[in-house]
Amino acid sequence: MGKTQRIRDPVHDLIVFSKDDDFAQFVWRLINCREFQRLRRIRQLGFSELVYPGATHTRFAHSLGVFHMARRLVGIIRKLQGEIDERRAEVAICAALLHDIGHGPFSHTFETVLEERGAKRKHEAWTAEIIRGDTEVNRILGERELVEETAELLEAEYPSDIYASIVHSQFDADRIDYLRRDQLMTGTGVGGFDWEWLLDCLEIGNITSGVGEQDDESLAEVDSFILGRKGLQAAEGYLLGRFHLYTQVYLHKTTRSAEKMLGALLGHVADRIGDNKLEEIGLAETHPLVSFIRSEYQDLNSYLELDDIVLSASLLELSHAPDPIIAKLATQ
Repeated sequence: MGKTQRIRDPVHDLIVFSKDDDFAQFVWRLINCREFQRLRRIRQLGFSELVYPGATHTRFAHSLGVFHMARRLVGIIRKLQGEIDERRAEVAICAALLHDIGHGPFSHTFETVLEERGAKRKHEAWTAEIIRGDTEVNRILGERELVEETAELLEAEYPSDIYASIVHSQFDADRIDYLRRDQLMTGTGVGGFDWEWLLDCLEIGNITSGVGEQDDESLAEVDSFILGRKGLQAAEGYLLGRFHLYTQVYLHKTTRSAEKMLGALLGHVADRIGDNKLEEIGLAETHPLVSFIRSEYQDLNSYLELDDIVLSASLLELSHAPDPIIAKLATQ
């Protein structure tokens, strides 16, 4: 038997993994595996710290928060329905915890660069590969035979039941956490909402949802979270807060400019590697970025070696590159 573990979180306060809860101890092991710990080295908001110096929180912290909210949403299902499907609840909580493990360095910026170069694999696809691949995450999930169900839930485009809505919905665990966390860590006065009131006003209702290809036969009636009438004003704050965070934080001109410059730099680096002109970029042949590009953006092990720290550290080497464009972009 393990021991009770506690994490002090700036958003949710204590997140507790009780020694008497077998599933909580199982989740604690997932948190400590290599692939999840990598998220400590990937920032949630990328270049936003150029504008908001406090925005240095990581996807590790965010994922813990999403886990915590998923567990609370399962508790709401239990309260409203009297009982839960324990298996589906475990799958949803694991999916919530692991939803971001497929993010690359600087997250969406890196993903956009790969897409522009024909490697159309979003972080969700990398997440599913990590879960199914030769990884610590796979081996731990396999102990409870949760591998395929967790991967399938994360790959799903639409929620198929109330448990899937914990991971995929307009009021899922991910959104609840990142809106609150990003508002707090950036220090902005926008983005706040009465989330406790919203949670207390949640109900379970039947909605029409897409479950496959976009045609009439793809629609199905599924149970999902809906909001009671007393939560409408709080919901308005939630929607407005999300809008303001996008306009003032996520799409800030300084952040977007830095993302574009990094994208241009990585594009030039990839071109030189593709032309077998490694000597022009200043990186060693064994550098994780070189290995990943040479694998045609497909090698999982090379991908997992990339994070914000690796990429940031490479900027010093790239700034001395013989290629003048690479050197200039790396020093900006």
